[in-house]
Amino acid sequence: MSKLDEAEQRLQRAVAGLEEAARAVASAAEATSAASVPDPAIAAELASVQARNTELEQANAAVAQRLDSTIARIKTILED
Repeated sequence: MSKLDEAEQRLQRAVAGLEEAARAVASAAEATSAASVPDPAIAAELASVQARNTELEQANAAVAQRLDSTIARIKTILED
């Protein structure tokens, strides 16, 4: 077998591999696009959970501020 024939076979194998990879990517893209259509119930639940998360973050910030104030007062009392 000549070097040209060997190179042609390698090229054919490489092209076949690329075609297979392209099909796999296309198939995965189709599956992803079908799954990316949001379900209205899931979207509503997500919005609700995000709103609850915001409330909890605000409560956490308020509690942290109160704790910091209390710690500062206790330190002041102990220093006197």
